[in-house]
Amino acid sequence: MMEDESPLITCSDEYRLLETYCQKRRKPRARPVQSACMYRLEARSGDEQFGDVAEKLTQIVDNGLLDEELLQTVDKRLIVDEGLESDGGVKDVDQDVIDKLVDLLKKSGDNLNERIQSNLELLGYLQRTFSYGLFKKLTEAFITSVVPEYLQSRRKREQIALAFEVTSRLKTLDLHPMNRAMGYGAQYLQEYFAPWVKQHGGWVRVYAPVFKFKKKFQINNFTRNE
Repeated sequence: MMEDESPLITCSDEYRLLETYCQKRRKPRARPVQSACMYRLEARSGDEQFGDVAEKLTQIVDNGLLDEELLQTVDKRLIVDEGLESDGGVKDVDQDVIDKLVDLLKKSGDNLNERIQSNLELLGYLQRTFSYGLFKKLTEAFITSVVPEYLQSRRKREQIALAFEVTSRLKTLDLHPMNRAMGYGAQYLQEYFAPWVKQHGGWVRVYAPVFKFKKKFQINNFTRNE
C-alpha cells in the first residue's frame, strides 16, 4: 500500500506502541531511537502508559504463547491457505514458502535475520514481494498457527500480542527500511484490532488497567498531603 508512511500512521497510538514494544524486545543500545512521530500527542504520562501496555504485551507472548511444545499441538492445516489479496500486488503465493517463513518467525528468535539471509529461496521471495499484502498474510498465518480460528473470538488479547511480536521480528530483517514493517504493523492493528480495543475502553484499559489505578492513587495521595 504505502512506501512512505503518513503521519496518520507514524503518529498513531498503534505505531507508538509498536515502537515501545520493539524497544523492549531490542538488545540494549547506547542511545535510544527517537520516535518517528515529530509531534508528541501526549506528555510523558502518555509514554509511561504505553510502556505499561507494551510490558503486558511482552508478558503475554513470553508466558508460554510461543513454546515449541504448545505450537506442535496446533494443526498446521489451520493456517490460512488463501492467496494474497490483490491490494498487496502479490497473487498465487506458494503456501509452502509462507509456512516456512512463519515457522522461522516463530522459532528463530535473535538469529532470524541470519537464518533468512542463509536461505536464498526465502531471501529472494521477501526481497521481491514484501508489501502490506504479504505482511498481512504472514501475520494472519502466524497468529492462526498459535491461536486457531475457533478460539480467536475469545482470545483477542493474545492475537494482538502476536501481531506486535511478528512486527518486531520482521523489523529486524535487513531486507527493507525498518519503518516499513512498523508502518504495516500499525496499519494491520488499526484495520483488525483497533475497533475492538476502542470498544473495550482503549489500550490502557485492555492491557494496563493497573496504571490508571496507580495514577489515581498518586493524585489522591498528593491531594491529601497538601
